[in-house]
Amino acid sequence: MQNTVYVLQLQGTGDDEYAFENAGVFTTELLALDKLANINAEYEDADMLVFTLQDETARIETHTINA
Repeated sequence: MQNTVYVLQLQGTGDDEYAFENAGVFTTELLALDKLANINAEYEDADMLVFTLQDETARIETHTINA
């Protein structure tokens, strides 16, 4: 049986501003996107999206796990 997981990673959240850090592991891509939206909502006062897939400050990696 194979399972797919989606790893949301954000750039610049740790000590190295260029490194990506894991923000969560999800069973669907939609859940990862929802988490990204919730994280960006925390920066609403800044009137900008801090982490975006288009600007490559966020990414979702897909991994298949064989069980």
